[in-house]
Amino acid sequence: MRDKPLRFGTLGPAGTNSHEAALRYVEFHGVAAEIVLLRSYRDGLDRLRAGELDHLVQVCAHPDVADTIERHYEEVFLVDSFISPTKPMGVVSRADVAAPRSVGFMAATRGYFDPEQWAVQVREISNAEVARGLVEGRYDSGFTTLDLIDAYPGRFRLERHIGEVDVVWLVYGRDRVRQGDITAWRDSPLGRAMRQENLPCSKVAENDGAERDE
Repeated sequence: MRDKPLRFGTLGPAGTNSHEAALRYVEFHGVAAEIVLLRSYRDGLDRLRAGELDHLVQVCAHPDVADTIERHYEEVFLVDSFISPTKPMGVVSRADVAAPRSVGFMAATRGYFDPEQWAVQVREISNAEVARGLVEGRYDSGFTTLDLIDAYPGRFRLERHIGEVDVVWLVYGRDRVRQGDITAWRDSPLGRAMRQENLPCSKVAENDGAERDE
C-alpha cells in the first residue's frame, strides 16, 4: 500500500477540461490522488522527471503533445489513455459589443471555429483563461466553456454552440508499460463490435456499460 496519495499533474487553472478529466480518471480508478494544476506541460515534464509528480494527464489535441512525447522519450512514457468529454463549449461574445473585433482562444480549440474572422486574435493557455479575459473585457469574443453565460447572466451571448466533444486524454509516467508490439484493450466496445457482425460500437457499450468497464 502507498503511504501517500498519487500526484497527477495537468493543465490548470481549476475548472479546465483537463482538470475535470484528471478528476474523472482518478475517481474511475478509485485511488487516493492529488491533482496538481500546471501552467505548462513543459513544467509538468520537469516535475515528473524529478519525482514531484507520479503521472501527467494531457489532452490529445494540445499543440504540445509531440513535445511532451519526444522531449524526454527515454525517461517519460505513455502509460495509459482514456476517452472523456469536454464541458459544453462554444464561441461567446460580450453582450455590450455589437460587432466584436477581438477573440480569445487556446490553440487546441482553433479547429472548432475560424479565429481569422476577428481582426485581433489572442491566444490563451486554457478555456478558463479565455473566460477570465472575457469577464475582464480584454477581448470581445472568446472560445470557452458555456457555463460562463450562466455564471454572468445578461453579460454574454452565444455566437456558436459546439457542445460536448469526446476527446482522448494521454497519461504519462516514468515506467514503460508497453512490452509487445501493441498495448491495447482487446475487449473494448470497438474490439467486440468488430467481432460481432452488424453490431455497432454504441450498442456494445449500451449492452453492458462498457464505458465504465474495468
